[in-house]
Amino acid sequence: MSATRLIPRPPLLGHARRVSSVAIAADGRQAISASLDRSLKVWDLTQGACVRTLEGHSSEVNAVALSPDGRTAVSGSGEMALGESIVRVWDVASGKSLRDLRGHTSEVSAVALHAGRGLVASGGADRSVRIWDLETGEVHHVLEGHGGWVRAVTFSGDGSWLLSTSMDGSVQVWDVGRGAAVRSLVGHAERVYAGALAPGGRVALTGAKDQTLRLWDLESGETRRVLEGHEAVVRAVAFLPGGHLALSGSEDKTIRLWDLESGQALATERASGAVLTLAVNADGRQVVAGTYDRRVLVYDLGPEA
Repeated sequence: MSATRLIPRPPLLGHARRVSSVAIAADGRQAISASLDRSLKVWDLTQGACVRTLEGHSSEVNAVALSPDGRTAVSGSGEMALGESIVRVWDVASGKSLRDLRGHTSEVSAVALHAGRGLVASGGADRSVRIWDLETGEVHHVLEGHGGWVRAVTFSGDGSWLLSTSMDGSVQVWDVGRGAAVRSLVGHAERVYAGALAPGGRVALTGAKDQTLRLWDLESGETRRVLEGHEAVVRAVAFLPGGHLALSGSEDKTIRLWDLESGQALATERASGAVLTLAVNADGRQVVAGTYDRRVLVYDLGPEA
């Protein structure tokens, strides 16, 4: 199947404030959303219904990540305890908190989970990226190098690399094992809100306040292509399987499907509010997105009718 259009399903309603982050299980049957209403909601995408609300954060929830099997979630918020922000690990089935990861000194705005390697990554307003042991909660590395608020973190498929983006316009690639920076990607003129690594791990995609997406060659650190078309801040990006197509979400209230070889937008789907986050399942057939107007949007990716 060659995906060339987004086919909308009915939106999922229930959050009282904007949806800040979404994640989806590998099989596309379950998703989770985080909101500034301090909650996370677990959705059965086959039924289009909320099956569980995870509560416990005392502040806005900014980020969420989900294991491929949908059993474990990680969230980041502005919640502080004894001078440290909290990254929380959840058992999704029971809705119970398993442990809190403490160490950030300010609001946490980005989290990533690599269940295969048992690792969590987080970043936030203290300008640092932390890599944690999922089971013990111990910090493996504190990565420093950004000059501004860290807005996105994402692992490569094998968990050996990590990409992070910042409000200072910087993009960093890190060696996870060594806890060392291996590449700085320079090109965006303004704040970089979103980042993704291609399935093969050699290419990255970022989205920024300058309304563009940049496709990067990680071997050289050079920009392969600049994708233009959005009319406001690009807040979310994701690769489809194979790495030849990608999705982006923007404050211009659109989601765009891109052909990365040509740099052309194959499809544009208009949303009811600014698109702040999106995620794609493992086979690239289901997409979830979160909007400023409190909705979780669900799409099927399919061929042109």
